[in-house]
Amino acid sequence: MSFFYDYNKIALGQLTHIGHTVYKNAKYYYEEGKALRIIFKKNKYNDPQFSYFEAGFTAIASRFLRPHLTPKQFLVKNHRQQVVGLAAEHFAYAAERREGLGNFAEIRRNIKPHRADKRHRYKEGYTIISRTVKKAKDIPISFFDQYPPGFFGVLWEARKRKEIDFDMNSLASVLTSSYTLEEDDLHKGNFGFYLVKKIGKDGRARIVVVFFKIDNDLMMADSVMSRCSSRIVNWRHGDHAFDVTKRDLLSFPKLVDSQNYYWPTSLRFLANPIDNKMYSSAREIQAFTELGDDIEFQQAKWREFYKHILIPKTVIEKELSQVFDKNKSDGRAQIALITHALVSRQAKLRAVLFTIPEFRTFVRTMDPQAITAMQQEILEGMNDESLQNELTSSMDRYQSFSERGFFKGDTPLHIAIRLGDYRNHETWEAFSQFAEVPNARGEKPLDVAVAMMKNTEPHSTRDARKDPYFIIQSLLEKGVEKTNSYRLLNRCKKAQIKSYSLKTIHINKAGIAHSSQAFLEVMQGISEDYSLSLKMKKEIAIVCLKQFIKTQKNNPQYEKMLLEMKEALNGHNTPPAPELQFIRQLRSRLWIIRKIRGLLGGTATQVEFNRLINAELNRLHPSCFSSFSFFCSKSNSDLALDSAETQTHIFSGDVSVPG
Repeated sequence: MSFFYDYNKIALGQLTHIGHTVYKNAKYYYEEGKALRIIFKKNKYNDPQFSYFEAGFTAIASRFLRPHLTPKQFLVKNHRQQVVGLAAEHFAYAAERREGLGNFAEIRRNIKPHRADKRHRYKEGYTIISRTVKKAKDIPISFFDQYPPGFFGVLWEARKRKEIDFDMNSLASVLTSSYTLEEDDLHKGNFGFYLVKKIGKDGRARIVVVFFKIDNDLMMADSVMSRCSSRIVNWRHGDHAFDVTKRDLLSFPKLVDSQNYYWPTSLRFLANPIDNKMYSSAREIQAFTELGDDIEFQQAKWREFYKHILIPKTVIEKELSQVFDKNKSDGRAQIALITHALVSRQAKLRAVLFTIPEFRTFVRTMDPQAITAMQQEILEGMNDESLQNELTSSMDRYQSFSERGFFKGDTPLHIAIRLGDYRNHETWEAFSQFAEVPNARGEKPLDVAVAMMKNTEPHSTRDARKDPYFIIQSLLEKGVEKTNSYRLLNRCKKAQIKSYSLKTIHINKAGIAHSSQAFLEVMQGISEDYSLSLKMKKEIAIVCLKQFIKTQKNNPQYEKMLLEMKEALNGHNTPPAPELQFIRQLRSRLWIIRKIRGLLGGTATQVEFNRLINAELNRLHPSCFSSFSFFCSKSNSDLALDSAETQTHIFSGDVSVPG
């Protein structure tokens, strides 16, 4: 059950004008006379969807980040149980959970004395002032926009002089998580730090800078938010704006290929020049760039990226269920939407990471203590033996792969196939440029799949990502050149590949569904099958509908079921069914088209669903076809087709198509 704040218990304080309705100094009275400092944000554009998304992204960020590096957030409901916004705890509470109370410090710029005051000699620079803290609210928290441009460079130089230390794990965590989670809003007002006194390795007290981030509303910028809320300057983007590339990961945090708008190594000129949120100082950008050459940071970044690709989908779903009600179909639909986007992002990151020798060395040389610590961090608060076993198995597999599974010159497409992580359309769209690139042994990605096929029985797996027959078929359909290893296959094997149909349990379930509600449950299962690309989900859904029609034609309630499914698909008297949300999920490539069309709309799959159902209704009542004209006109004219969608029927149930 999701936890909510009660709007009636919030003392708002003064309104802050920062583009949205925000109260930075609000208080939440959880008991009489007892209050927490919070930041209250009303729904963006008066739409609770944005509050849900931000709270969901924060829940995810909390798991991808190191512990307590972003504040907790909760949705806020009024007395009618309507979501009116969300509340974020003041970051001081997160700092207290991470550090406890005690010796902190703050850094202040030296104040230049009045010209007439000759008694004090002025020294340009900053002074660190120690503070003993007894309450969380007194922990000195800072953000980079509170200091002059170039301030990170000041801290960086002080670290070089060994005057202060960086908590490099926190810095790497903030930056890598922002990259993995497609953060588009890491400006200085959302990027903060605090200073704490700690005992160093030499036994002496040191000032350590710990970094954190807030405000996660523009995470998942490419996969989700580009369809809901994006900057005008981003509308020119295509579907490669947030690509994961080897060049970016090696030089990280310097980004060349990924187009995150606010990023510490990227100059941005189309920003508000008076709010000090953009990175405008060459000194500062150079300091962030130099992080990429720092050995301590490099080790920390590989560790964080490794953690990101290890987080199981079940953990992601559990985090999202803190915000979205998994007991309701609309909540499950949103969990599925975001989880799918994250699983897809993890797959791309995984494929590129394992092409990098330094990353493979890190994975290969992790000691048992570090492995245990990472597992505990990923599964913190989750006492689930099956998850523990899954995580241990993944880490063992990746360690083994780093030792002997990679071959020199392997591209991300080679790696995706070797790891059993080929996500068909999604992998192809990300890495098709490597389709004809051989590794040092002369193997192209198709050769890798052919070699795997020789040791695999047909239909030995239901997971499309791991099925070499399906992968070969997919690559050939996309036009890759036939390699020698493929040409050497006998005629029977080639025919088997050409006619191969992927077995899926969803079609079986559709065949035994005896009501429209049961069919919707089948659709929900497809939406939550993260081994499939979005396009494959839609293709399977159509095959399932055909199977349902075939098996239910003689059902006395058949016409009623068809009409109920029409209503669930299109909405008329009621909103469209959440179980079918993925069918209406748009796949537009250009961001300006995404902005115009939104996240959900008319798709080719929806039109095909309508066509199949209309055909059956017309067959049942040929003379009454006009009864269904509303639905027909809606499907054929009002619904704009998603040009990125085409249908390919390559699936079957337990009975496979013979070769």
